[in-house]
This record gives sequence, structure tokens and C-alpha cells, in this order.
Amino acid sequence: MPGIFFNVNGKDVSEENVDPELTLAYYLRNKLGLRGTKLGCEEGVCGSCTVVLGTWDDEENKAVYRAVNACLVPLFHVHQTFVITVEGVGSREKIHPIQDRMARGHALQCGFCSPGFVMSAYALLRNHPDPSIDQINAAIRANLCRCTGYRPILEALYSFSPESGGCCGGNKNGGGCCKDKSSSSEDEGYDDKLLSFNDFPKYDPTQEIIFPPSLRTYVDSEDQSILEGSRIELTLPKNLTQFKQSREGKNVISSGLITRFLTSRHPKEFTQKWITTRYVKEFNEVKVDASSVKIGSALNIQKFADTLSCHLPKEVGCKVAKFIQNFSSPQIANFATWSGAIVSAAKSSISVSDVLILLNVLDAKLSLLTESGELIEVEIEKFVEQKLFETGTIVYAKFSKSDRGKLFCLKLGETSEQDSTNFNFAALVGNKSSRIFVGLGGQPKRLTGLESYVNKEKSYNLDDFYRASNLEKNHHSSTALTRFASFLKNGNIEENQGKVNYLQYFKPTTNESAGRPIANYFNERAITGEALYVNDIPAHNAVHLGFVLSTLPNAEVLNVDFSEALKLEGVAGYFGVSDVPGNNIPGLQIANMNFPDDTTIFADKKVEAVGQVIGVIAANDVPLARRAAKLVKVEYKELKSLVDFEEARDAESYLGDVQHYGKDEKTVNESFEKSSKVLEGEVSIGGQEHYYLETQSSLVIPGEGDELVVHCATQGTSFTQLMVAEAMKIPAHKVIVKTKRLGGGFGGKVNNASWIACMCAVVARKLNRPVYGFLSRADDLAITGKRHGVYAKYKVGIDSEGKIEGIHYQAWLNGGWSKDHSEGVTMVMGILVDGVYKMGNLRFDGYPVKTNSNSNTALRGYGNPQSTLVNEGVMRRIAREVNKDVEEVKKLNFALQGDHRFMGGKIHNDALGECWEYCTNWSEFEKRKRKIEEFNRSSELVKRGIAMSSVRFGLPHPGPTGHGIASLLINLDGSVQLSIGGTEMGQGLNQKMLQVCSEALKRPIESITIVDTSTDKITNAPETGGSQNADTNGLAVLACCEKILSRLQPIIDKNDGEWEKSIREAYASYVPLQCTEYGVVERTKFGVQETESPYNTTGSCAVEIEVDILTGYNRVIRVDMVMDVGESLNPAIDIGQIEGAFMQGYGLVTCEKITFNKATGQLEQNTAGKYKIPKASDVPKDFRVKLLGINKANGAQVYSSKGIGEPPLMMSCGAVHSAIMYCVDDWRKHNGIEEFVDTISPLSADKIRELCSKK
Repeated sequence: MPGIFFNVNGKDVSEENVDPELTLAYYLRNKLGLRGTKLGCEEGVCGSCTVVLGTWDDEENKAVYRAVNACLVPLFHVHQTFVITVEGVGSREKIHPIQDRMARGHALQCGFCSPGFVMSAYALLRNHPDPSIDQINAAIRANLCRCTGYRPILEALYSFSPESGGCCGGNKNGGGCCKDKSSSSEDEGYDDKLLSFNDFPKYDPTQEIIFPPSLRTYVDSEDQSILEGSRIELTLPKNLTQFKQSREGKNVISSGLITRFLTSRHPKEFTQKWITTRYVKEFNEVKVDASSVKIGSALNIQKFADTLSCHLPKEVGCKVAKFIQNFSSPQIANFATWSGAIVSAAKSSISVSDVLILLNVLDAKLSLLTESGELIEVEIEKFVEQKLFETGTIVYAKFSKSDRGKLFCLKLGETSEQDSTNFNFAALVGNKSSRIFVGLGGQPKRLTGLESYVNKEKSYNLDDFYRASNLEKNHHSSTALTRFASFLKNGNIEENQGKVNYLQYFKPTTNESAGRPIANYFNERAITGEALYVNDIPAHNAVHLGFVLSTLPNAEVLNVDFSEALKLEGVAGYFGVSDVPGNNIPGLQIANMNFPDDTTIFADKKVEAVGQVIGVIAANDVPLARRAAKLVKVEYKELKSLVDFEEARDAESYLGDVQHYGKDEKTVNESFEKSSKVLEGEVSIGGQEHYYLETQSSLVIPGEGDELVVHCATQGTSFTQLMVAEAMKIPAHKVIVKTKRLGGGFGGKVNNASWIACMCAVVARKLNRPVYGFLSRADDLAITGKRHGVYAKYKVGIDSEGKIEGIHYQAWLNGGWSKDHSEGVTMVMGILVDGVYKMGNLRFDGYPVKTNSNSNTALRGYGNPQSTLVNEGVMRRIAREVNKDVEEVKKLNFALQGDHRFMGGKIHNDALGECWEYCTNWSEFEKRKRKIEEFNRSSELVKRGIAMSSVRFGLPHPGPTGHGIASLLINLDGSVQLSIGGTEMGQGLNQKMLQVCSEALKRPIESITIVDTSTDKITNAPETGGSQNADTNGLAVLACCEKILSRLQPIIDKNDGEWEKSIREAYASYVPLQCTEYGVVERTKFGVQETESPYNTTGSCAVEIEVDILTGYNRVIRVDMVMDVGESLNPAIDIGQIEGAFMQGYGLVTCEKITFNKATGQLEQNTAGKYKIPKASDVPKDFRVKLLGINKANGAQVYSSKGIGEPPLMMSCGAVHSAIMYCVDDWRKHNGIEEFVDTISPLSADKIRELCSKK
């Protein structure tokens, strides 16, 4: 049988036969056990699977390294290639400088995405040991992180650049050190460095692993080979002659990426014969002569761009390289072929291709191999228009080296970078002739009229451009022609991302452990690929689940036919509601630990949303299970559905009772009668996807006597334990749930995680085999709930100054098809709707609405971000009415320490006023605002805005979640083992608990370990969330330490403090060396009622944003965040939480959309590529964070620290939204549009363009 030969991390590997559908990622993880390569999306979007491929360049006589997405690369493509994974880069024993700087530089939180960032940076350093800042920015632009906010990642990687020179780039822009700009006496006593990268040794590229000599000396067979898979037979010719001889009868000619990607998603089974261009010599050549450049069709897009950049005239080549940099991602460009890109675009009437328009504007000629075996040369336009791709095969593209002129390229998508293209425009303008094209879908349209106009005229008027081009007037064409005119007038003006500047201020501590910015103990494990997540845990003889999902939003299920799926070899069975031995709706029976939830494990005779799980297929591997699941046929009787949120509101379709809080309507109406003015408004807030990088994952291992061990990525081990027990009809003591860590949670792994665990448990019992339930990103998006979208109305009475005297809120929350957390989120939004304000007589009516869509759930903030955004609209509305600045109106209405919330609770230990004043001064808010006003007066198409927002978050929460559990044991060697009830999901909880334990026991932190959260150690623990877990678990850890020390202290004193000797003596004296304790939040001791929070985490932030009115794109110029977290347990972790929350809040109000197709019920953002989260390029250009450290922490009981996870998100989304609306309002005012725009979120590019249009 034919084989392939390659090298992985320095070890030669041979495979005799390879399934053409087998991906490199699957092979590395499941055949070689290299689990550091993570699967986050399996679409080439998130970058978590990034590995490096090294090949030898004979012409350059050196190795060339490229970062690629292992989830997309077929294994057969790595023949004669050096494959490097994160494990090959370094280990904890011999850590690589990239890994070391990221680990010690706090550049990871959950750690799931971190190996991908390492590999992208590694590829860069192997090719460019002294990279520029721009090269670093470009290298990681396709790696997504949901936790950190990217700043610490960028800081760690910038340290490899000679251009770095500290946080402000060594004062290279001539503006002075950013640390000097707003420093004052108030900054005295603060540290301004979490870590200095100057202390690290200089990177030495000579210490890298060498390119394997075996690959250079390997002599490949000149004969073509054939690979036989379960569905595809693939021919691999080595030269053009073999390709000609073998092409006949082949269903697909594959360059390797797009066709394989689409095939993997094919809904039906098939058998096909393919042929690949991958190893055809003539398809992989670059030929350059005096007049032309020829680029082989099997070369990747990056090689294509590099070649043109090198050999075309400089002014053209540089622009080509820049344009391709915006193509998809480096990983995709490093693997996908340029020919595959243009063929796939040519076959589509709607696809807009950047590569295709580039070939058109550069007047490329294609060498085409015809069906008869002839080589002909055709123009690129003819190739598409005559559909020559249906019969011919591209051998190479030829470009003239004499084409001189100015090249202009424009790409427009939903977001400004790293996005699919909705519209593009390219022009090559010469002295005597020009070529101009616009991409509208399929073959780009040539604008001959505009070409003639540009060649003759020197007046670049937009109306004249429209007449000449004959383009339809819309925002895309307007943007293109306006930018093109500016290009012709002013030349090429481009701005790179540049260096992110950053400041982090915190107060130093005298403690040995608690309060120090110690790097998370887990960082080195994650950054080297050693850390195991659920889907990384090996299990013998396991099956994997494929999920059969509803395709209708509301229907009766008449029949499920899984017979075709069972015919596939390796499929173990189909399982559905009839296989559940216990309760199919377990959430209703354990409501004392959560809100009552009527979600089903499997649909029972009816489905109520697209994506609801009907059943599962169990099979021997993941691809097979997913293939088989697509073969299951479901017969429905369709019912009337309510997918549309507005229609469901009008139909009064509710999930439970309407909730009322505050005053009665009569009292509120009396306030309106006494008010100077009464204002009304409406607010629309979209939902948000959690987008944890690790999708929902469970592994259930059956044991004896009905016992089950459940490894689950859950935020609530005890909750999942009870859910599984209820579903399986067994006592909870037979279920052990273990969680080592989560690859992100944000509230999405509370209820959602438990359903997947229940499904796995059902199948594990039936088959008596271990069962993995690992959702693809598409299935995760389809199945799981998101943040509740909200439609709200407000009626507010104010006095003449703008002070609120009464307000009536009505809020409808989109709950989806089942209860989940909808009643809880409605309640929290209602009881905390006053936020930071005094609102007089307040009434809140909350309506949890039932729609036939995803069942929405908990997400960071849990109703608070929605109320924040509603209040931003209220404050902007009042400010407009009384002709004051929004910030002045906010301050006028602040509730401060000693005031009461509208629900009656007193505000304790609160520093809101101090945070606001400090942030106002530190950010130089008024001075910058005046400059922005001046800028906007003279700028028509680019607007700047600035806004401030604040947050108050009472902690810990009253009720049953306000306790923690910990277990501590001391081994005879003196080492300490700690276990807590909270789960680590990237928020640094475990590290904080280690520092608390170390401080309390006065033991080195290295002598303490924290083990996985497990119900056989800690049971009945509340779910982890709500920003209070360092409080609750910390109190439990302190209680354990106090109990242990009370037993040991006499012995320790007798032995002069010698710990190990004391432990042995205690053991010999029968002194217990372990204990389990509850941590209960004290309230009465601090004069706090049981229904109140002992303290408030408070903060204020100022955000400056720039908006391009033509495109709707925005960029964050500067952010100043001031937070009071008491005396931080770990400033690095808290600052990381603040920065990460800021970026998640930014995404909520800008680029993250949740919409459903009304007719089909389908989520429209149903793939990783369609749902947009912030990228590294979205990080504020100047990002400043200060932990104020005010001593108003009487109620903070764990070393005077306060919780932090959620509060920054609230002030982030408020300030970002208001800063963008500042830009929008300014444009509307200067264009004579006086109508007030209330809160609409997200303010995506298309929404901004809509608001900034003259109707």
C-alpha cells in the first residue's frame, strides 16, 4: 500500500495508507496522543489547532515554516514535511522562550487557546527571529481568545521585537512615555509593572530544533500513488503527465482544503474518486523571467502573495501583500491554494473573492490543461465567464512584470479585518490606461466607464464617479468610490495596527503570598500542551456521540428512522428519549440548587426549536458519529411557531409569571405628575454567544453497580451530579463528577453542560462503554443557549436639572423554548435595575418570553449588562432633554455609600464616588473631550466619541449560593493538598485559593497543590459564577487552615516552627491532618442584613472611540478603567479579568450578533466564521487599568479582597456603546437629523451605517 513519510517534533513517522479525509489534528490527537493541539471550531477560524509545518526550500537552501490550521489540513498533505506541535516547541522541563514569557506574563486564563498562540508566534520567530511589531500583530490576527482581552498576549510577544522598548514603544512616536502623561501624586504608592520582560534572556534562534536531515535526504518515489479511504479513493500524481493520464473518471480535482472542508459537511453518504494537484511538480513551480511571473496552481495563497510582492513593481507588489494579509487568516493563506480560491468563487454567483478580483485587476493569464490534454492560455475573465473551470485544470497563472501604476484595493465585510468579503473593489491606475473591477459575487464586474473617466479626467467627484461606473448607489459603492477618489487625490494612505500601549497600576502588598501578582501555577501546563481538558482525557474502548438535531422550530415528531445510520460500520446505536431510565426533565426535580428548568434531555414527541436534541448516534470515532447523525431521518408534523421575538411578545407567550419589583403603578404615576418633564423611550438589546473556546464536553465512564464517573466541563459539579442521578434513576452517591478545568465558561457551562453529561450517561449505561460527548462548534451554537436579548420600554420623570423622580421599566427577555435561567435573569435584571443610580419611585415589570429558538441561559453579568444598557439610554435621553453632558446627568443621579437601593437594601462598603472622580481626572476626560469636539467639527466622515460609565455590583450574593466548601489534607512529607467546591474556568480561582492557603498556613505556595473539583471530595457545592467564588471558597479555605492550625500550632511551637517534623509528630500523636469546612459569608457581624451584600465592587471607565462613517467600522483609541477590588488577592489575575471583561463587553455592543431566520427558525450565525467575537486587532490602542485599592472593604472577608469577574463587563458595554453613540449623534446633528436614537445594540457596522444615512 502507498504511504507517506514525515517528521513530528523530531521523530520520523511513516504511514502505509492514509484516509484522504483524515485531518492532521485528528491524527496528532488520537494516533500520536499529542493533545496540545486543541479543537475549538474545526473550521479554521479560532486558531486553537494551529501547528507549524516546515519544508525545505532548495533555492533558498533553508527551512521555511508556516502556521496552519491542523483541523483543516488533510494528513496526506504533510508528506515530506516537518510537523511541529506545541509539545515539540517546549515542555515544563525545557520551556521555550515564547511559552515562558506568556506563562510568566499572565498571557492566558483558561489556557485552551494558548497553544495556538504559541504556534503562530513560533512560526514567526523561526522565519523572523527579530520580528517587527507589525509582523507580530499579523502573525496572531487569526487566533481568538475569549478570556484575556489579548493585551497580555501582545505584551509578551512584543518583547521579542527590537521595536518594543517598553509599554509605549520606547517613546518612538515622540509623545513621551505614557506613564508620564497622566501621572500624579495620586499614583504614588502604586506598582506599575506586573512583570518586566527586560529580565528575560534574549531569544536565541540557534537553540531551536533543527530541520530533520531525514526529510532532506528522503528520496521519494517518482510513481504516483493511490490512497484508499472509507469514502474516497485519492490519486496522487507526481508530474503533469501522470496527472493527464489519471484525471479521467475523477469526481473531484482537489488542492486539498476547500473541497475536503465542504465534503466533511456533506449531508449524504457517497463514494468518490479524487485526484490531487498537491504533489504535481509543474503545479508547484514559480518561474520568473524578464517579462513575467508564473505561479503554479498548487501553491498556497501566501506564497502567491510573496511571489508577486517580490517580483512585480514595488508599488504594486507591496499593495498585493497588504491586500492578501486581510484574506481570511495567516493559517488559511499558508495552506489554501490561490487556484482553489478562484475556482470556488467562480462556481458561485454570490461568493466575493479577494484573490479573484486581484487576478482580474492584474490582468492574469491562466495556463489551462484542457480535457484533451492541451495547454492553452486564457484570460482570467474568460475563464470565469465561459466556465472553463468545469472542463479545464489550472496549471499556473502568468503576470506581466511591466504592469506599472498605482494599485488600490478595498475589502468590506461585517468587520474590518479577518472576515469574509461582502464587497470588494480593485483598481490599477496607470499613466495611460487603468483596470478597475468591483466584486459583487462570482466574476468581478469590470468598470470600463470609470476606467475611461479616470484616464481622461482629473476631477474626482463622487457623482461623476457614479455616472461613469454605472454602479448602484449604496453604502458599499459609496465607500469604494469615496475611498478611491481619496486615493487618487492623496496617494496611498494606510495605517497599520501598530503597538498596543498599556498601563496596569496596583498597590503592592507586604504579604508573602496573598496580594502578589504571582503567575498562575497552571500556566506552564497549558502553554506547553500538558494540561488536559475533558476531550483530552484518554478512555479505552470509548464511543463518541453525534447529535441528531431538530430542523424545525415547532413540530410534532412522528417518526425517527435511524436505519441508514446503523448500516455504517463502527456505529454502535441510536439513543433517544425511550432510553432514558429516569427523568427526561431532571431540572424540575432539583430546583433547590437552581431555578426550575423544564428543558428535556431528548425531545419527547415534540420539538420546540431548531437545534433541540432529538437523539444521539454512538460510533467509534467523532467523524463517523457526526456522519451517521446526518443520515437519521426525522418525520415531522409542522406546527405554528413563534421564532420572532416581537411576534412572541405580541402573543404574550411567556415562560412563567410576569415579575414585578418596586413601587406600585399608582405611586410611580404620582411621581410623574410631580415631575417637570416625563420622557419615554424604547430599547433593543441583542443576545450574545458565550463562545468559550472549549465546546461542551463530557466523558462518562460506567463502573460497577450502576456507578458512573463523569468528567464534565461544568461550572457546577454537584448540580451535574444531581442531574445525571435524576436522569439515570440512581442515588447521587453513585455518580462522581470530576472537573479539572474548563476551557472557558462564562455561565454557559451550568445547565448546558449537564444536558450533555446526561446524554453520555444514558448511552454509557446502554453500551457499558465510556462515552464522549464533544460538540462541534456548529452543534454547540445550534444547541446551547445564549445571553437574553431584551426589548424594554421606560417612562421617566425628572426635575428641571435632570434628576430622576420616578421611573417605570417594562422589559421583555427572549427566553427561548424552555425556562433554563430565564426566570432568574429576569429577576436579577429587575432587582438590580437601578445599578449606580437613585431613581426615586421605581417600578420594574419583567416578562420572560417564550420563543421557538435556543433556550437562553446564564452569561457573564446575568441580566446586569442589559439593565446597564437600558440605563445608558435613559441617561442619554435625559441629557438631551436638559441640555447637559451625559456624564453630568449620571453623576447627578448617583446613589452613593449609605444610600438605599430601590429594593430597600443599604449600600455598604462602596467606592463608586471615588472611582468616578479618580477616573475623570486620570483619564483627563474633560480635556480630551474638548479636543474631540474640535476634531469632529472639521471631520465629516470620521467621528470620535468619548464616554464614561460606572458599575456597582453587590457581593457576595444573599441566598443559598453564599457559601463555599473546601477540604484540606496534609501528607506526611508536609505537602498540602487542597480541594474546593468551585471550578477553575480561567478566572484564576484555583491560583487565588492557593495563595490564600499559603498565606494562612505560612507555607510556600510550591508546597501546596489544588486537585480537581470532584463530588467524591466536595459535594453540594453551589455552581461557580456570580463573581463571588473567591469569597465563598476563600472563606472555606481559611476555615480549613484555621482548624488545622488549631490542632498543629502547639506541636509547631514545640518544634521551633519546623513544619515537616511537626507533621510527622502530629501523625504519631493521632492528630487529624485533614478537614472539610464550610465558608459562610458573615453579614450581621458587619451590620449587614441577610438580604444585603456586605460590600460592593465598584468601578468607572472612560472610553474613546473612532468611527468610520462610511464603513461603520470602529476602533477603540483609549480606555481608562479604575476599579475598587479592595486589597486584590492577585493583581495580575484581577487586571486580566478586567481586561477580558472589557473586550467581551465591547463585543456585546459592537460585533456580536444573534439573529434567527423567521421562516426556518435557523440561527443565522450558525458557524464559527459567522459569529464574530473581538480579535487582537480590536484591543484598545491605549489600554489602562488601575486597581484603586481603597480601604472600604470591611465586608470583604478574605484578606479584604473583592470579587471582580462580572462588574467590568457592565461598565465596558455601557461606555463603549455611549462612546459610539457620541459619534453617531455628532454626525446626525451636523447633518440636520434631530431625532433621538435610543439604545440599540449591537452597534454593528451595518447598524451604524443605517443610523448615519440621509434618508
